[in-house]
Amino acid sequence: MDVPKEPTGYDGPYAPLVIEAKNLGEAWERAVRAMMTKGYNRFVKAPEYQTWTKDGPMFIMVTDPMATPRFPQKAPLTQEMADEYAKNMIEGMAKEKENSFDYTYFSRLRCYPDCAIRAGISGVGNEEDDKQYIQKISEGKCVLKRIDQVQKVIDIFKKDPTRRTAVMHTWIPMRDLAKFTPERKDTSSPCVVLIHPQLVENKLHFNVVMKTNDLYSAWPGNAYAITALQKYIADELGAEVGHYTHFSVAMQVYQEVYDAAKDV
Repeated sequence: MDVPKEPTGYDGPYAPLVIEAKNLGEAWERAVRAMMTKGYNRFVKAPEYQTWTKDGPMFIMVTDPMATPRFPQKAPLTQEMADEYAKNMIEGMAKEKENSFDYTYFSRLRCYPDCAIRAGISGVGNEEDDKQYIQKISEGKCVLKRIDQVQKVIDIFKKDPTRRTAVMHTWIPMRDLAKFTPERKDTSSPCVVLIHPQLVENKLHFNVVMKTNDLYSAWPGNAYAITALQKYIADELGAEVGHYTHFSVAMQVYQEVYDAAKDV
């Protein structure tokens, strides 16, 4: 497929951009401004869409994510939409609606499908040893367990506030790395891959990794909801909300919103 020419833009190194701000609203404005001036011109050739983007790794560090404005006025979604998104991430939707989506962050964070067999296997192993282990643990059958990672994190910090292993993740490798295989061609994989909270001096800090992130249209809602989860966990621990650090490996602004983004 031929790539259409991008008339103007930045063609410097594909290097991380670092944004620092006090609140989420200020962070979004600074991030959009930086991406539109320093984002790498990258043409995306995904099967479902082809477009130019302003693209690049980006760290967004917010010192007080609960400070106003938590939601930028120029964002292309409403406060009500962001509130509902945050509520759904923490509490979930009705079961029928949850199951109508290929994934939700509630399902991946609070109902993560794990396996008791996998939990006990380590090293590279070999086929025969693995078969014997599976037979020993479960007579060769799958032992599925749903894990509420959010509650696990709360329980861990209540027992040991200094623990650095309270990690929540969304990735299911056998599903999410099979995006373009016949059985998975129409599925989607979560953009939020990892949330690593740290409790320091009675402040809960959130460190988030996203594989890709639509900066202009999606980041305001993503950050609003994830920091709502941050506050939810902090409240459960009787702690304050600390820093919010958001790293997207491939942050982007799509060509269709260039004019609106430049207006920011």
